Amino acid sequence: MKKLFFLLPLLFFGCKDEVEQIPAYLKIEPFIVNAEGGAGWHELSEGWLYVDGEFLGAYTLPATIPVLAEGEVDIIVFPGVKENGVTSTPNIYPFLSRFELTKALKPGETTTIQPQTAYDPAAVFPWAFNRTSFDGGSTIGIENRDGDPDNSFQITTSGAFAGNSLVMTVDTSHFLMQIATEATSLPATFENQVWMELHYACDMPFSLILIGQSGGLSEIPQPVYAFGSTDGEWNKIYLNLTEFLISLNQEQYRLYFVANLPTDDSGNYSQLNGAVRLDNIRLAHF
Repeated sequence: MKKLFFLLPLLFFGCKDEVEQIPAYLKIEPFIVNAEGGAGWHELSEGWLYVDGEFLGAYTLPATIPVLAEGEVDIIVFPGVKENGVTSTPNIYPFLSRFELTKALKPGETTTIQPQTAYDPAAVFPWAFNRTSFDGGSTIGIENRDGDPDNSFQITTSGAFAGNSLVMTVDTSHFLMQIATEATSLPATFENQVWMELHYACDMPFSLILIGQSGGLSEIPQPVYAFGSTDGEWNKIYLNLTEFLISLNQEQYRLYFVANLPTDDSGNYSQLNGAVRLDNIRLAHF
């Protein structure tokens, strides 16, 4: 009985319910982008949230997140994108700056923040923005590579994203168009990621190939991405080119776009004509 006498108080206190902590709520609005075109030119789908140095998750914005903290806290939100256009692979976009602020949180209350971002001053863009938007006096060098002298790309305002855009058109008489950009040097290490931003609109599939070359030797192609039709609507994509550059490991690189009129299983054309529009082709690295 003596043992039982000492066990009862332990059982009594051990069964008490713990007091549940009431969270504060942090509502994060979509990013404001302090760059040409603003947020409308970007697809910043997620915010990667840190509170007092603790990672709380990546959230599709806008989002309201419970936070088990109160009083002054340090908040950091990184802008996130769908890497390579894949919904299942969200990632922090390294070339846009993180948003930081200190805010007082209260349990049970919702605090709203509007994060802002801009291109990191340390980011390197091999091609000036006005050249790859096709709106300046000097545009990026583009050459035809398909061997068809009767069909060429155009720089036009018709159907453009903003100002001018480049358009590749094909039909049953000219079913293939291939174009290559001017060459540029890019790093090829995991420490120096290289990404490409692109606005595009198409009513047919097309593909991107990365071409590397060193010392005047033959060009080496590396397939990168196959684009599906957007039914002519404009879309924005962020492609991580790092692994492809490491695989090629060359001195100079070109972007090579291929539009080939699609065919069905019998080899017949599944459409009579098609168009691919490109705008704001931005390469970025540190």
